[in-house]
Amino acid sequence: AIISYTNPKLQIPLMASAIYAPTTTTSAATPTSVPAATSKNASASASAFASASLSSPPGSSSAAAGASSAPPGGGPFQGFVAKLRSFKFDDTKNIRKRFHFDYISKDRFLGGQLKTKNGQKYVFNGPPSGVYVSKACLVIAAFITVLALLFTIAITYFVTRQGFVPQEARAGCITADHPDVNATPIQTAGWMSAGSPPNPPAPPPTPTSAPSATPPPLPPIVEQEKKMMAPPVGDIPVVKPPVEVAAENTTKVPERLLKLYEGWRPLHYHLLIEPSVEASASNGSVTIEIERDVSKVTSWEPIVLDVHNVSITNVRVVRAVVPINSTDEPELDFDSDYGEDNATFVVNLDKALAGETEMRLLLSLDFVSQVTDTLQGVYKTSYPSADSKETEWMISTQFSPIDARRAFPCFDRPDMKANFTISIIRSTKYKMALSNMPRSHSSRYRVGYVRDDFMTTPKMPTYLVAFIVSNMIDSGYSTLDSAMVPQVDIWTRPTFVDMTHYAYKMVRKFLPYYEDYFGIKNKLPKIDLVSVPDFGFGAMENWGLITFRDSALLVPEDLELASSSEHMQYVAQIIAHELAHQWFGNLVTPKWWDDLWLKEGFACYMSYKALEHIHPEFQIMDTLTTLEFKESMQHDADNTSHAISFDVRTTNDVRRIFDPISYSKGTILLRMLNSIVGDEAFRAASRDLLKRFAYENMDRDDLWEILTHHGQEQGTLPKDLSVKQIMDSWITQPGYPVVNVERRDADLVLRQERYLLPSRNPSDQSRWFIPITFETDELHKGDDVPTHWMRSQDEEELVVSNVFTQSSNTDNVIYLNLNRQGYYRVNYDLTSWLALKKNFSTLPRITRAQLLDDALHLSQAEYLTYDIPLTFLMELFTAVDDELLWSAAKPGLNYLIYNLKREPAYETFRAFMKFIVRPAFDRYGLNEPDNESHMQLKHRALVANFACKFNYDRCTQVAQMKFREWMRDVRKNPIKPNLKSVIYCTALAEGSYPEWYFAYKQYKTTTSASEKEEILTSLGCTTKPWLLSKYLNMTINPTSGILKQDGALAFRAVASNAIGHEIAFDFLQSNIKEIAEYYGDGFSTLSEMIKSLTIYMNKDYHKHQLLELAAHSRKLGLRAVESAIDLAMEQVNNNIYWRSHSYHSLKNFLEGIVSEFHINIF
Repeated sequence: AIISYTNPKLQIPLMASAIYAPTTTTSAATPTSVPAATSKNASASASAFASASLSSPPGSSSAAAGASSAPPGGGPFQGFVAKLRSFKFDDTKNIRKRFHFDYISKDRFLGGQLKTKNGQKYVFNGPPSGVYVSKACLVIAAFITVLALLFTIAITYFVTRQGFVPQEARAGCITADHPDVNATPIQTAGWMSAGSPPNPPAPPPTPTSAPSATPPPLPPIVEQEKKMMAPPVGDIPVVKPPVEVAAENTTKVPERLLKLYEGWRPLHYHLLIEPSVEASASNGSVTIEIERDVSKVTSWEPIVLDVHNVSITNVRVVRAVVPINSTDEPELDFDSDYGEDNATFVVNLDKALAGETEMRLLLSLDFVSQVTDTLQGVYKTSYPSADSKETEWMISTQFSPIDARRAFPCFDRPDMKANFTISIIRSTKYKMALSNMPRSHSSRYRVGYVRDDFMTTPKMPTYLVAFIVSNMIDSGYSTLDSAMVPQVDIWTRPTFVDMTHYAYKMVRKFLPYYEDYFGIKNKLPKIDLVSVPDFGFGAMENWGLITFRDSALLVPEDLELASSSEHMQYVAQIIAHELAHQWFGNLVTPKWWDDLWLKEGFACYMSYKALEHIHPEFQIMDTLTTLEFKESMQHDADNTSHAISFDVRTTNDVRRIFDPISYSKGTILLRMLNSIVGDEAFRAASRDLLKRFAYENMDRDDLWEILTHHGQEQGTLPKDLSVKQIMDSWITQPGYPVVNVERRDADLVLRQERYLLPSRNPSDQSRWFIPITFETDELHKGDDVPTHWMRSQDEEELVVSNVFTQSSNTDNVIYLNLNRQGYYRVNYDLTSWLALKKNFSTLPRITRAQLLDDALHLSQAEYLTYDIPLTFLMELFTAVDDELLWSAAKPGLNYLIYNLKREPAYETFRAFMKFIVRPAFDRYGLNEPDNESHMQLKHRALVANFACKFNYDRCTQVAQMKFREWMRDVRKNPIKPNLKSVIYCTALAEGSYPEWYFAYKQYKTTTSASEKEEILTSLGCTTKPWLLSKYLNMTINPTSGILKQDGALAFRAVASNAIGHEIAFDFLQSNIKEIAEYYGDGFSTLSEMIKSLTIYMNKDYHKHQLLELAAHSRKLGLRAVESAIDLAMEQVNNNIYWRSHSYHSLKNFLEGIVSEFHINIF
């Protein structure tokens, strides 16, 4: 019989402390494994008779295994089952000897040590033996046998009826007898079984790996079906784990070392997969064409596939190309085994083959993998049906960064690119299936099931593979624009089809821009954009099948549900970002995750360029100088920061690197590079890079080389400089510099040091290669190309001669870092700060915003005293229309709000800010005219946010009035889209439970995703503790309507509330185990929650609270939480330092200003 090799951790619970596995009995002269040539027919018959099926995990048909799964007290056979379990053989040694069984300990079996030869073990009977039996004994024995058979059938029926099969391998309860559930055996992909629908060839639109010879046909596998009751749709049974597993801590998320195995590389995957919502499992088979790769290692290495909770059976290895005149059988001998922690599946080939340096193989296997509910890998999600209001389920995928291994065994690395031919089997109750490429063929697979075959993809990494199975509908745009290439369609639920027009317009505008900028046409024949109800990231750039969360794609056009200007800009930029990835990331891919910033930085920076080209009225490049700098510098300012490119070794490293350092800092550094080499050289280098490395991998040194060539060719980069020299200091070390500016007669003296919180550290020797640009009131440069360089630590200071025309220049203005092209802050001497303040209104728009932002953050780190930023803040009093200046003030002001909110000085600070904000709010108010520009609409919302935050009564009272007007007539919302966030939050903060419950009801009923996010944030604004506690508990209740993708958003809304902060901490500490289990480890939800807790923590007892939380997490094995707490502790230490060193001086400055300007405190 064939003993299928299965993931040991997914085995059905064992009945006894050991199992017996049959082995081959041979004479001394006979080899242990019988060669295939001995009896091909016999071997084929044995294989066909007892092969393990995809729909039936190994061991699921065993009566003993079934009995062991029976629940305690589970029926009339309880006593019989107990006797079976307690039965012990007196002489196991003699039994083994007589029946030729090999004893295998349970520990050895569950530990993954059972090995197979070609996935098979052969059984031969021993010599005839026996004793004489009388007729009476024979009748009695027959009667007992019949009774035992009836008992066995009854036990099997009761056990299987209750669904006691491990959830990770639910294939045993999926049969063709229940067409509403997904489950008959699946043929092996690439090796077609008799009677299966053909897979018509479809030539890929792009270069693929070299074709291989067709492998020899294999005998079909016959499977005996097992009948079990299927759970109703949506009713996923909770399976009790065996005692040994239940005793373990299920919340532990191991931090696994990511080992890079060389020696083999994939060429082509033939993937056939049948995901089941009801069983929470996918049945599948994959054939991987593999070739030996001796470019990195020449030693004989095993084939190592990445897996995560995947059960593997029926492994076969054959030659893809049989040498001419070869007499060898195409099928190869091998040993297979799970690797350490079951994180890999290892296939060891015969060492006799080591001499073949050019070898191409076909590795075929069947598998059962999980359909998760944590938004990772292949996962299921649901939404209410528009017609019946019943729950509608769907299948989606999220394989980036390292979750393709959850779906199927693969080489799950970005540098292991291959072609993919994907086939999906779905129930006919799901009307559509999508994948990366267009569907080439659909056919009836079995009763109630359809098989969809898709065209072959270009070469791409596994993290870009994607598919959808659902009842979504398309927007119909591909039919209207059928002549356009690529065809573009947007898929969503029927209720939301009218919200897809804005996204379609953006796609059609961005694609021609990118094709022209890069000089390369889009490579795929179609692009599908899918709105997924519950989605971990904002969006994912899967090649040809881009997935989004609802709020990142859908823009309502109905006036009642209309989106704000901010949201429309956000949607446009997300779409631009994902489309840019079709070139940077998909066509050309970084070799490893340590260069993630390259693909994300390029996509983000190109999205700004594209949006600036399509909508110049958005002034998006100006927004970059405040938004991206805020995101990056905030995370890059203390000792917990990391280099933008660091050694990624573990799974936690991979997930950690998806942060603002990679995205925002990557964007800023590429923009800085653009300014250094100029627009023409940057564009030419981008084109050159994409053409040279199309369908391949690159690293940052490849980019540096190409940029250096084009920069020097254009004359913008000095011949004695290379881009690598400049950029290595920015890439390989964390943080960013402060350039200190000092006047020395007519010259300028520049020094650099690292900006570091909580205060400057003279002993830190970090230095950067800094491009210097500057202007004075006498010298206007006109471009952003650097004129001087600070060449790292070899130069203590840089002297720029004759900047001013005379030595007496105290009234002359000097400002550095034009248009904020460089990633650094500038700290001037007092003379320069005063000159800048005096001439503030005449300075360039970006420079004004930069000065205010730098002043606030330099004071936070004790480079300046707070009198300087406070005087710059007072410029807001007259600059009522300067949207960028107000935006620049927001990060620094928020830090002061959080640290003063529960201190006596907040009263004075609030009065000071209310005094500054009043003129702007009196001008804009909460009434929004219909003829304002995009920037004016955004600015009004920002001014109103400040006014209501500082309790300006004209803002708070009007906000409450408008919200209550909506409560009186729920069918007509009088609140304008751009003002919803501030009015909702203010009304709930000033109101009580009627407002809160009204808002929550609107959250449940609205169809607008952006509206849902606005309400979710506002629900955390209430000042009623019991409502905040209730709200937090709803984030781990699947029936509350709060999606997992929004859990961190809801928690942050409470944690950023001065009253809700302590409640949020208590909730996290009391429920951290449940939160970890509910959200999983895919999107760092717990880490985000912990980070949001620190904003109010500025006292010593807060440190002790965090330490207690860390100890509790350590007991639960939550390593990622421990790491997040370490990062949070640094922020708390910074806050404590600020409170002890800067609070009192700020308080004195505020009191002095309030007194001097006679500002009313109330």
